[in-house]
Amino acid sequence: MSSAHTGLFAGLAATIVGMTVCYAGDAILSGSVVSAAGEKLGGVTVSAKPADGTITTTVFTDEAGDYFFPPLPAGNYRVWAQAVTFQTAKAELALPPAGRQSFVLQPIQDYVRQLPGNVMLAALPEETDQDRRMKRLVRNDCTGCHTASFILQHRFDEAGWQAIIELMKNANVYGTFVGKERKPSGILDFHQKELAAYLARARSGRKRHAVQARTASVGRGGACRVQGVRRSARSGRRASQ
Repeated sequence: MSSAHTGLFAGLAATIVGMTVCYAGDAILSGSVVSAAGEKLGGVTVSAKPADGTITTTVFTDEAGDYFFPPLPAGNYRVWAQAVTFQTAKAELALPPAGRQSFVLQPIQDYVRQLPGNVMLAALPEETDQDRRMKRLVRNDCTGCHTASFILQHRFDEAGWQAIIELMKNANVYGTFVGKERKPSGILDFHQKELAAYLARARSGRKRHAVQARTASVGRGGACRVQGVRRSARSGRRASQ
């Protein structure tokens, strides 16, 4: 064997040894996530953050509800799992020795505040021509200064939505009341009553919300997902993929 080849192999051996030493103190964290009913939940976000650090590492469960972190430095960690329609499950552990942490997610009855704005907006009633017109008004006139989720997370009856629109038609883009300095917003002022009635029907404090954002956590390896009326958001298997 030539001296060049000998030097190459020696360099590779040194590199491998160096990598082994580098990861010798690291630990592997894995586990599974199931619902309270025992369903294996895919697509669930699982995060780990060192107790004395600022970097959060996040992965997703696979179709069997299992997750695997890349090697993590030894230390104390806060770990949590979260998915739409479920309460966040949390744990604290030390690596090593703990190398496995599983979670059971409890369902949430009113999960609307967890939904992305586009899903909440898509799920507004649109059964009639009037509904579709009101939905366009909400999208065009109520989401210019803030997201749809900021508006639709709240529940009010018709009088409550009237009061909200009354305030908004007299506020500028910074949220400052300017009703004494200018005329109200013409579009909001003209449509105030019918917008309030529509939003009260969709997001009422007196009855179950009419926002029909369908959700499903499919067992047997299916992914947790939230589905709007026309679109759905489905998480991948891992953050790196």
